[in-house]
Amino acid sequence: MIGFGAAAEVDYNRHLKRLQGFYGAVACDQNHSILQLVNGATVLELGCGYGTFVEEATKRGKEAFGRDIDFETLVIGKRTYPFLRGKLIQGDIGHLPFKAKSFHTVVLRESLHHVSWEEIISEILRVCQTEIIIFEPNPNWFLRLARRIISHKDQEVPVKPLLRLLEGHGVVIQECHFRDLVAFPLSGGFVGREFIPPIKILFPLLLGMDRLCRGFFHLIKIDRATCWRYLVKGVLNESGGRG
Repeated sequence: MIGFGAAAEVDYNRHLKRLQGFYGAVACDQNHSILQLVNGATVLELGCGYGTFVEEATKRGKEAFGRDIDFETLVIGKRTYPFLRGKLIQGDIGHLPFKAKSFHTVVLRESLHHVSWEEIISEILRVCQTEIIIFEPNPNWFLRLARRIISHKDQEVPVKPLLRLLEGHGVVIQECHFRDLVAFPLSGGFVGREFIPPIKILFPLLLGMDRLCRGFFHLIKIDRATCWRYLVKGVLNESGGRG
């Protein structure tokens, strides 16, 4: 999750409120999917936003750090998760103040589409020792239609060009799958309309329904055309993962 640039204070309050509702449950489920792919002990999330993923990773025993360009977002994150002070670092994710191969795992959770991703991938891989995990909006017709309806514009990171770029830098793709079929759009995310009331007993039921439907759609091979997010894991080759 990335910071939000020049967003007004009221937007930060709205984001925090969303994280306390159904979207927070969806985001937590997404974090768990990402963490299932993390094998390393040291993790860097680029575009960490409020630090929700870093917090989850730390709870699971990882030595996790986050970097984000938005100062206010990080201030709120450190206030929300006091034990992350010193672990959430402000700065550009395209210019990293770390030595080569500093982190076993580098995670980009819905942050790559906020930057010139084709230009900075070498810098990201420079600090990555073993594996890179990328979680991004899946630019299919559902996503594009929804964005048009709410007049929301964002850069796209199509999965095929991303995979080609990673492979061109010596990354071996181990995982590529699609998720978030119904729960995410019902949650509204940060920018859309929220359809689910803050009744927490509903949250696991809706997430379970999402998993069942997603499994069926994967079986009939239409998950790529219908799911809202994709998750990619790549492993660097022995030459260091840079072409």
